Amino acid sequence: MRAKLSQAGRELILSLRTASPLPLARLDRQPGGAGDSRYLCLGLSRAGRRGERLLCLGGARNTHSRVGLELRNGRGRVVERATLAARLKRPSGTKLVLAIDPALAGLEPHRYRWRLVENRRGCAATGCAEALPARGAKVFRLRPVRPVGCSGGEAGELRNGPRDRNVVALTFDDGPSEYTEDFLDVLREKHAHGTFFELGQEMPGREDTMRRILREGDEIGDHTVNHVELPGYFQIAGAAARIRSSTHFEPCLFRPPGGAVNSSVIDTAGALGMQTILWDVDPADWTNPGSGAVYSRIVSAARSGSIILMHDGGGDRSGTLAALPRIIDTLRGRGYRFATVSELLGHRLLYRPYD
Repeated sequence: MRAKLSQAGRELILSLRTASPLPLARLDRQPGGAGDSRYLCLGLSRAGRRGERLLCLGGARNTHSRVGLELRNGRGRVVERATLAARLKRPSGTKLVLAIDPALAGLEPHRYRWRLVENRRGCAATGCAEALPARGAKVFRLRPVRPVGCSGGEAGELRNGPRDRNVVALTFDDGPSEYTEDFLDVLREKHAHGTFFELGQEMPGREDTMRRILREGDEIGDHTVNHVELPGYFQIAGAAARIRSSTHFEPCLFRPPGGAVNSSVIDTAGALGMQTILWDVDPADWTNPGSGAVYSRIVSAARSGSIILMHDGGGDRSGTLAALPRIIDTLRGRGYRFATVSELLGHRLLYRPYD
């Protein structure tokens, strides 16, 4: 009946209302152009180009966490199919809200024509398909944005997130380093996000890596300037200042080196707008026990809400890097989703359009 396309931070948001409750599990996530397929898809065409991308709701499994993607050329032929991670909520029986990272669907900042297309099974071939709007298409501009901060940051100490959701946070300490880009490659390939607690002394010369962390949906936290245990104000504030200078991002998370904390450290971080983050899964990868040990220690200890400690800097991190793909695959196979620490805690990253 009605549909609206909008942007919230880096996410694309589709809100739609139907005349009656929609049986999502009965929709085909991969319509494939079949005449008797039942589907509901968001179609997007980049202005000035032929072809269309269809993001399709439904599927018998993972209905609220996956969407189908179909790429159709200018002749309407399907040239590629995939499934993508997404979030689909149903605030009421007749309202649906879809949120997806447009980069996963290959959508770059630009102007797009968009429409909703529906096909119902079991009707005459000429009467099955409908579109909203019925003629033409609406126009939407996807804007480039940059992360500038996060909504958390209150004083306090946490070792894990909520235990009632199958979500974990992968965290990496002591970078940025020569290994960080490789860690980011794995996260991007596996469509997982992580949080990087960085040292001020390691930042000069690696500003591009820091900006990439944020650009790809990961998060940066403060880990002091010089890896000092029980740090004072200037160690914590100094690292935050270097993060801001390099990325325009205001960190809201602080991790104390070695996990050493006292009330003074927690209060100082809180006064600077940062929550103190520890962990509940520690594979001791800094001792270089080998990739097999890192893998087994993490997957055997992780549970809902876990904050998993790893290192991308401070030494030879090839063992942790080698273990990371298997860690992600195994935990995802057990039903876990990966979030930044802020997301795990129910906070969110804050974005601003580029000037």
